[in-house]
Amino acid sequence: MRALGHATNRWLTWFHRWAGVVLCLFFAMWFASGAVLHFVGFPALSNFERHQGSANLSLEQVILLPAEALTKIPDAADLRLIERAGHAAYLAQTRTGWTAVSAQSGDLLSDVTAAEAGNIAESFLGVSVATTTGPLAYDQWIVHQHFDPFRPFYRVRLNDADKTDLYVSARTGEVLQRTRVAERAWNWVGAVVHWIYFTPLRQSWTAWNQVVWWLSLVALLSSAVGMWLGIVRMLANRAAGRSGWSPFRGWMRWHHLVGLFASVSVITWMLSGWLSMDHGRVFSMGHATDAQVVRLSGMSVRDAAQAVTLDFLRKMAPAAEITFNAINGRAFLTAYESQTGRSRIAFTNDVANILPHIPNSVMLEGVKNVWPNAVAAAPQAGADDLYRHAESAGEDAGGFIAGDGASLRAYVDPLSGRFLVVMDSSRRGYAWVYYALHTFEFPGLIERPVLRTTLVLSLLTLGFLSSATGVVLSVKRLKREFV
Repeated sequence: MRALGHATNRWLTWFHRWAGVVLCLFFAMWFASGAVLHFVGFPALSNFERHQGSANLSLEQVILLPAEALTKIPDAADLRLIERAGHAAYLAQTRTGWTAVSAQSGDLLSDVTAAEAGNIAESFLGVSVATTTGPLAYDQWIVHQHFDPFRPFYRVRLNDADKTDLYVSARTGEVLQRTRVAERAWNWVGAVVHWIYFTPLRQSWTAWNQVVWWLSLVALLSSAVGMWLGIVRMLANRAAGRSGWSPFRGWMRWHHLVGLFASVSVITWMLSGWLSMDHGRVFSMGHATDAQVVRLSGMSVRDAAQAVTLDFLRKMAPAAEITFNAINGRAFLTAYESQTGRSRIAFTNDVANILPHIPNSVMLEGVKNVWPNAVAAAPQAGADDLYRHAESAGEDAGGFIAGDGASLRAYVDPLSGRFLVVMDSSRRGYAWVYYALHTFEFPGLIERPVLRTTLVLSLLTLGFLSSATGVVLSVKRLKREFV
């Protein structure tokens, strides 16, 4: 049995050594870039900012009813009304992406031109255009799959001190991404390398998903083996009657000692980082099913559009965008203003009553169509904050306890009436295992950002030092083997 243990440890030593040689730079890169990512996230343009910069609709020019627009695109699953290159247009979403229909003529619209994209970008920030590039299918800052229905894009560089790039969808004519020179620079040493987000790989979601998942798994196994071997070596050293914790010298001694202290945080981050690539392999995704979505709305977008008249549409002015929605069998419009970014809703059966959001009681009735025993969730400062924060549900989202024993929480957007996330027991477990362990966003630290930052940076530094000693040892090993 002892011989088997020695043989196993020799094999584990071989695995840890050569996995470390291959991955040591990745480990160092992940810890260093994680520190950058803590302060500078990947560029993103929020819906609030998008509406602020968009032009208000010329609703008096709208002639086509929303129901008539949908006859042009029979398979549409969603419908919006925006100002597109100076003209009102309906945008209908299908499986292949967004299609534009003129709100005046009813004609299907072709993609916006480079000149139109430049005008849209210039109006968005009130800054003149330097250059327009495209249309582009992919770019470093629009590789995420949520941009797929809007491709291709024009990249418009503005004449400002920040060297701002705006990305205008050729399909919809909307500005959907914004980057500035400083955040682009920081992201090259932050999110891009941390997530291995390089365009040639990331533009294929499947390839990127598989590469990063397997790479993270091997890194996790190497970390776990390293912790095991570190403890074994320390105990063997003490059992032999030697002083100190490590039997090694030089860089190996530093790697052993720093690794002993860093091992828990390294494994925690490798585990949670690997789980960031779970994508439904172990934990649920937090998505509502198609049947649940239908029961919450109680009405198709086509039926909701049938209830809208031109007079009703025009009463929603001023608006940069109007969306057509339903909840609990009640159709309503949501208008998003330009400049202020404020939003308003009105139900088609109560056109005189303009509301800032869907009443909580109406959302609850819709949720009860899915889970009859659902109740409004009482605010909780602990776990509720984690779930909202982890899934970016927002403080204004309607939160509901659904299921026996509070086993499930559902969050509903108070402006669209759609599910944001369904937190079943599996997804709640994911929130703790990934979000709480990887970013330390859990109750007690969420509301103490300075303490959280101090703790995160301290542990990242410890992990980086452990990785850096591994880099030195790997270089030495390679020199011995091949030079």
